[in-house]
Amino acid sequence: MSSAPLDRASRTRRDVVDAAIEIWASDNTASLGVVAAAAGVGRTTLNRHFTDRTALVAAVDAECRVRFGQAVERADLGSGTGWERLRRFCLEVLALGPVLGLVFADNALVEPDSWGEDEEDDPFARAVLLGQQDGSLAADLPLEWVITHVWSALFGAHLISRGEGPLRHDAGALLVRTLGRGLTG
Repeated sequence: MSSAPLDRASRTRRDVVDAAIEIWASDNTASLGVVAAAAGVGRTTLNRHFTDRTALVAAVDAECRVRFGQAVERADLGSGTGWERLRRFCLEVLALGPVLGLVFADNALVEPDSWGEDEEDDPFARAVLLGQQDGSLAADLPLEWVITHVWSALFGAHLISRGEGPLRHDAGALLVRTLGRGLTG
């Protein structure tokens, strides 16, 4: 990643994509005008960078893919027990915030199935399988069940974390505690 400052056009483009992620995470039907206003630009400026909604959705999907990949890298799925890897994965993915709003939305605008590795080379699945082999995760739970359970729990934690109640600050800890007690055997 270059440390060189972005030129004005690149900053504007980034600001529009960031605004679209934030806005569409809670309302994926919001208009381009709403996105432009949130980005602090006019519709003409938005249209200069993105000719239509499809172009902006593609840019949002690409940015979400990058952010998801960075979260997986930060989770360091190459070290520790399977449970430690899974725990780090969950916390990093939960920290994606509005990206999860896009992933979990009805009629999602992004394609998370296209962001990761091939199923045979999925680092998340490998972490679960390692945990089952090293005894840190229950070996009798089918892989598909564990993966589905984790994503369902992430959905719940995401909903709690974006809410107004006192639990929103504890969503990550509650997620890890719940998964730990249910998946570690």
